[in-house]
Amino acid sequence: MQFGLLMCRLCILGVLVPSTASARSPAAAQTAPSPVLSKPVAWFEVDHICLLDALLQLGQEAGVPLGIEYVDRKALEKPITMKWTETTVGEIVEELLAEHQGYSWRVRDGVLTVSHESVASGEGNLLDDVLPEFSTPRCSVVEASHVLEMSLYRKIHPDVEGFAGDYSPGHLQNLIGPLKLRNVRVWKVLNRLVSGNKPAAWIVQVPPGHLDELPSYGLWTIVEYESPPRRYAAVLRSTIWGTGPKRADSKQE
Repeated sequence: MQFGLLMCRLCILGVLVPSTASARSPAAAQTAPSPVLSKPVAWFEVDHICLLDALLQLGQEAGVPLGIEYVDRKALEKPITMKWTETTVGEIVEELLAEHQGYSWRVRDGVLTVSHESVASGEGNLLDDVLPEFSTPRCSVVEASHVLEMSLYRKIHPDVEGFAGDYSPGHLQNLIGPLKLRNVRVWKVLNRLVSGNKPAAWIVQVPPGHLDELPSYGLWTIVEYESPPRRYAAVLRSTIWGTGPKRADSKQE
């Protein structure tokens, strides 16, 4: 995948009101029929890759958008070797998560969402925060994600008027919008972004228990599917627990 650097200076304007976020239902195993979960898979194999990379490979090969709101070290490090024939997306996910205590999954807005029983809701989770308004012109999915991130930051810090810095715009062929949404939760916007013309995944990049914080390098990242599937766990592990790459687009003015 080739990335270009795009210089941006965005000023996000709008009337801000106090958050009306309320607790959502705790993540639980999906029981109702779902087109996503029942999607047939003739063959799927993972060979010595961790849970996160296995999920991204499944998403890419099956064309399923993902939302991952919890990652721990085991999910980014422990290798998995398994294979399936004549099965479904739901059965694969169930078996992949079986060895990871506390993990759960469900489908929201057509996006397969992986979570954990310890994930907070409401005020303890910025993904549950309600934005009075989110709008963006037609742009790449990654650019729209940056606008969402800055909209959330501006809501939390209303004194900030603009942002400046460098960032990669992602796949310029994968466009979305224009969008104009009101009173929308952050996770719903993310689901909208990754379930557009080309499925993708959004993944939190904070340690467990820190979804109430907005780090300078961003609360989440967008991973656009590639063939062969991208191995992203090492990057995410370094970002969360090491001195991995931090984006330069987080400078505030």
